[in-house]
Amino acid sequence: MSWRVFIVLFVCAAVSLPGEPSVRVSGHGSERATVGNGNKIVHYQGKTHVVWQDVTREGYVNQVKSYDHSTGKWSEPFALGHGIDNHARPIIVVDFSGFLHVVLSGHNSPVTWRRSARPNDSSEWTAPKIVGEGTYPVILCGRDNTLYLTMRGNNRVGVHFYSKPENGEWRLTSHIVKQAEKYRNAYGAFHMGMALAPDGDIHAVIDFYEGQDEVGRGLHQAVCYLKSADGGKTWRKADGSLAKTPARPEDMDVFARSIRTRMERLPRPELRNFGIQVDAEGRPYVFYLSHSERPGRLLMVTLDSASHWTEKNLSPILESKWPDMRVTDGRTTIQEDDRLCILLTLSPFNDEWIQGRPSRAMSMKERTDERGALLSSADRGKTFDVESILSPGIAFNAPNLIQAVGANELKEGSVPIFLHFDGSRAYPGGGDYYQKPVIEYLKAGEFWTNNVFLYGLGR
Repeated sequence: MSWRVFIVLFVCAAVSLPGEPSVRVSGHGSERATVGNGNKIVHYQGKTHVVWQDVTREGYVNQVKSYDHSTGKWSEPFALGHGIDNHARPIIVVDFSGFLHVVLSGHNSPVTWRRSARPNDSSEWTAPKIVGEGTYPVILCGRDNTLYLTMRGNNRVGVHFYSKPENGEWRLTSHIVKQAEKYRNAYGAFHMGMALAPDGDIHAVIDFYEGQDEVGRGLHQAVCYLKSADGGKTWRKADGSLAKTPARPEDMDVFARSIRTRMERLPRPELRNFGIQVDAEGRPYVFYLSHSERPGRLLMVTLDSASHWTEKNLSPILESKWPDMRVTDGRTTIQEDDRLCILLTLSPFNDEWIQGRPSRAMSMKERTDERGALLSSADRGKTFDVESILSPGIAFNAPNLIQAVGANELKEGSVPIFLHFDGSRAYPGGGDYYQKPVIEYLKAGEFWTNNVFLYGLGR
């Protein structure tokens, strides 16, 4: 056993965070255990189901586990399948008949779907079926139990949209956005957020991160919006005009865009969406982060009564309370009373930043100096309250907030439940990425594991 694994197993003796309403669901979480825009928590009729990624010498394993609120007991974890690497993480949704659906990501490789054998029960699943090939899946479930799924297409071609009727098969419905030809030889990522309106319209926010120059990648970045009224077949801008698809930013509603030389070889995104939510009246709210004008600028964009986009800067609310910290990560959700919630990670604004941008190294090491904060609005974005959720002194990574993506029950009040993990986000071997075949690291024990926590279960 390597010294790294020995130390991790010792640390994992802890079962909760001191002074915080968190419970540990795993002691073997990977370095990307809860990362991703896709939903990882379901609360439905007295049970909470969670998915995450573990890592062992045998590989990366997608897991699901359930908590029964009536008995106060957890089920045994069910291994949903192995992933090709730490990008191949699971997401989950519950349909309006109570069946659970999981999608197991690939990494430019097959993406698979499974359904629970019984409603509201994670102990048995159908055999996996391949949906397509890609990375970074995001899922929705409509009132008629149609499933909608997006993923970055194989070889980074853009974003593909899939759908599955309740008793039908998965089909490729549309190619939403594409990578520009001039960037095809460079890395490309297109992170999505999706939400369903009461009338069935699908609202989507899409990031572009593509291209590179002699300094580094991410030369072109943007945060954009489209919607669909026909189950993803066609896509339109907010004013109803038809978008040419697969789309580029010039075909979409653009909230922010940047084309500039970046400050390091593998920079973190300068522009990044934190999700999209839709209220009971069908009004979309997009939250995104921008370091372009100033470090850690958090913005909300929504439609006014005349269906024009309006923007609100939320950073002053945070900086008035914590002036020496800036936003570096976030997730959003909306509760049943239309209460908007934004869970944020605040990092010290110090000399680790490069030209006002958070460096890649900041996110790779174990940190105990960050703060988890919740912004919430009970009046549809007119005013916001802020509270500290996780205080500096503990390590927490990639908080993944429960989302209204299907029949999820998101009761009003308190703090929405979320998953996160402690420890380091560094790749096996300690580098920026895998420097040799993944299995070589794992078989040699040259990796570390993290605790995965669920916050707010008993609230």
